[in-house]
Amino acid sequence: MNEKAKKYVDLFRKVKIASAATVDQDGHPRSRIINVMISTDEGMYIVTSKGKPFYEQLIRTGEIALSSMCPDCQSLKFYGKIKKVDKQWVDKVFEENPGMNEVYPGDTRYILDAFLIYEGSGEWFDLLHYPISRETFSYGTEEERAGFEITDSCIGCGSCREVCPQKCIQEGSPYRIDPAHCLQCGACKETCPADAVRKLHC
Repeated sequence: MNEKAKKYVDLFRKVKIASAATVDQDGHPRSRIINVMISTDEGMYIVTSKGKPFYEQLIRTGEIALSSMCPDCQSLKFYGKIKKVDKQWVDKVFEENPGMNEVYPGDTRYILDAFLIYEGSGEWFDLLHYPISRETFSYGTEEERAGFEITDSCIGCGSCREVCPQKCIQEGSPYRIDPAHCLQCGACKETCPADAVRKLHC
């Protein structure tokens, strides 16, 4: 795991509380609050019990999406692949999170299984300061690209630059959007008379 990804994985652990989204067997979105129990160079570890729909959805799809709010109002989001790991990780979770012993005393902890989010891509987003800032990160896979880019069809009229609420578009041939400060609102695409702004799909 590279240094940038480790910084944000550790931040997920520091914040600890996250919303975890999955898809049920009928294709409907489901979400619940979980704790990120351990962060390592391999990824993030969580636990859940076998009786929960969350468990079944993780086993069936092998996918999870997390979102969390940092103390200074920055947001974190992450989409990744997940797999069940050895039972020893349940013990490690209880060692690093001793409060779990009150919820699952003694051997009752073994109704839980531990899961590792072993690869994925995420984003840190600061909407509190101007200009806004965002940074993508990933481990085990390539970073996802989102937002918009200006293609060679650009005619240099400057319409996109005028309407950008964060003033993150620079002149050039073609003009260029700075993704670190882009709201991804789409005003540039709506305004461009040459249809030169392309939406990036993750």
